[in-house]
Amino acid sequence: MVALGALEAARTFALTHELPSDELAVLKDGSNLIVHLRPAPVVLRIATLTARARGDPLPYVAREVELGSYLARVGAAVMPASPLVAPGPYVVAGWTLSAWGYVEHEPGVVPDVQAAFGALDELHAAMRDFPGELPLLNPATDDFDRVLRFSVNEGLVSRDRAADLTGRRDLLLVGLLGLASDRQALHGDAFASNAMRTKAGVVWLDLEDCCSGPAVWDLAIFVRRDPEPGLVAEVERRHGRAALAAATSLRHVQVEPWKLIHAARSERGW
Repeated sequence: MVALGALEAARTFALTHELPSDELAVLKDGSNLIVHLRPAPVVLRIATLTARARGDPLPYVAREVELGSYLARVGAAVMPASPLVAPGPYVVAGWTLSAWGYVEHEPGVVPDVQAAFGALDELHAAMRDFPGELPLLNPATDDFDRVLRFSVNEGLVSRDRAADLTGRRDLLLVGLLGLASDRQALHGDAFASNAMRTKAGVVWLDLEDCCSGPAVWDLAIFVRRDPEPGLVAEVERRHGRAALAAATSLRHVQVEPWKLIHAARSERGW
């Protein structure tokens, strides 16, 4: 369900920045609204459902812009800034958004799992020297708390269930950080569907959940979605079976409120 107000914000942005935009092409309408300002090589990422659930999406968008801009500068395979406008973040008519360069890709095609796994390793290598500050495992800490609180307030989950999820999160988080001592910048939501297949290879996008933490967090997210036995074995070889199990269990808890929110989206007109 495309948020009409968000589309109007995209139109206002294009007019304000004098961008040629004969068509507002919706590339994706999910947690965020992704709009290509055709024919300009500009793609807007507008916080829609994420803004509703989080309350204040600006810190997330700002972190994505900072990390994404750095990665593009060092030549990593990520969605670059547009040559026509700075990435932001911007607030237009109450909508928080960022602006990126359009990347020619195969629409609707998820990259090959093996290729995406290799590209994630390359992304991690590029992230290791990121000089910025990112919150420790934010998807499972502050963001989890925000989204779970929203779910309770909207009647999507009971207070008892929320307390149970929070307690499990706390135990799993301590366990994971005790098992995995490495720390670096992370994608935060790394699975193959958050990348594009291009002629040049896999290009990563959707960095709004970026955080710091052990690399096994990203790898667990990846193999949880695509549990190819060889890749699972490789992650276990690198980080140990216990760390992978802890990260996978933590991810399972972390995404539960998001699943409830997405399930309620159409019914409630969000």
